Amino acid sequence: MTTREITTHPSQLAFRASGGTAPNGSQVMSLVGLMVRPFPEPGPTIRTAMEQLQQATIEPPADEDELRELAQMPRPWDPATCTDQMRSELWAWLDLVAMWVNEQHLWNVTRPGIPECWPAHPHVVHDLAVLACSRYYTSFAVTPAALEDWHRYGLPGFLERLRDRLGDACQPGKHQPRPRHERDVSHASTRLRRSRKQRHRDDVTRAGELAAATTEPNENKPDHDDLHDRW
Repeated sequence: MTTREITTHPSQLAFRASGGTAPNGSQVMSLVGLMVRPFPEPGPTIRTAMEQLQQATIEPPADEDELRELAQMPRPWDPATCTDQMRSELWAWLDLVAMWVNEQHLWNVTRPGIPECWPAHPHVVHDLAVLACSRYYTSFAVTPAALEDWHRYGLPGFLERLRDRLGDACQPGKHQPRPRHERDVSHASTRLRRSRKQRHRDDVTRAGELAAATTEPNENKPDHDDLHDRW
């Protein structure tokens, strides 16, 4: 898949000027005095990947090699697929997005907002990446429908999940360890993993026996009552 020429994203227009440097290397101006602040722009590696992925949804590649290459491309909304420069850009961008959401979309403290220790919360990292990417894509829409959906469903859903999972934990300057850490350690213990694997093997063996029984000649098959008793 060839890299297309990247056009200027709308969010870049408010940032590009002399007087500073953003995490992705672009020059920035002071935003003091603006009634609303533009959505932070991702770095060039992320922009390129997202535009290529968006283009692929419009014109899916027909060539098998290109399809395979498309399937292997990292998705910025799925951080675990990102490596190297894209991963570095992603963390810097998500940090800006977290501050932007808190400052532009929250007013009082009834909702906890995105905590300053968000990198220590995998559930926030996963959710925040999707929120950021979906908001970025709305900037290319030619009608307000996509942004309305983000305001009506995407952002409220994210904030609701955040409140359900964090509650009042992780107040400013007071990060708390994961309450379910002990349960997760127990779940991943060698003894319990072996026990689950044994149950898996027993199930596969039993399923094979039942499948073999259904292929026996009719005279050797148990009648309905026998099967009910066995069950």
